[in-house]
Amino acid sequence: MRQLFQHEGKKGDLLRASLELFAARGYDAVSVRDIAAAAGVSEAALYKHFSGKQELAAHIFTVVIGDYTARLRRIDAAPGGAVDKLCLIVGATYGLYRDYPAPIRFALLSQYDFWQDVAEEIKPHFVIRSIIEAGMAAGEIPRQEVYFLLTVYSGLLLQPLAQYPYFHDVLPEFSLLTEKVEAMVRKMFA
Repeated sequence: MRQLFQHEGKKGDLLRASLELFAARGYDAVSVRDIAAAAGVSEAALYKHFSGKQELAAHIFTVVIGDYTARLRRIDAAPGGAVDKLCLIVGATYGLYRDYPAPIRFALLSQYDFWQDVAEEIKPHFVIRSIIEAGMAAGEIPRQEVYFLLTVYSGLLLQPLAQYPYFHDVLPEFSLLTEKVEAMVRKMFA
C-alpha cells in the first residue's frame, strides 16, 4: 500500500488527499471543496478526473480492497492449516492498519457505502470463506454454517480496528491486541 496513487500526477494528489480526509473525518463530512483544497487543485480539476466525490471515494475503496484481497490470496495459497491462515490474516490486517492507518480506516468506515462498487472477484470475504470451507473439509474446523462463522470471524477481525481510534487508551498496545485477537480466533475455531 505504500505506493497508493504515487504515480498518477494530479489525479494521485486528489486520491491521496481524499483518502486522508475520508479516513480522518468520514466520507460524509468531506466536501469536494475540502478535497480540492487539500490536494492544492481547483474543484474543476477534480471534476476533470472524477464525476464527483462518490466516484472518487468508490475508486479509492476499490483499490484498497483489491490490494487487501490480493494479500489474503497469498496467505490462502501458502501451505498451512485453515486456522493458521486465519490467524495470519489477523496479523496481516493489523500490520496494514499499523503501517497504513488511513487506507484501512477508510475501508473500515466506508465498507457499507461502497461495497456494491467492488467487483465480486476482489471481495475479501470470498477468500476467507474458502479458507473456512477448506478447514471444515479437512476436519480442522467443526462443521457449521459457513456464513455464520465468516460473520463472527470478520467481526472479531475488524471491530477492534474500527474501535481502536476511540478506545486505544483502554485497549492493549497494538502488538498485544493482535496477539489477543489471534488467540481468540484459535479458540473460536477449536
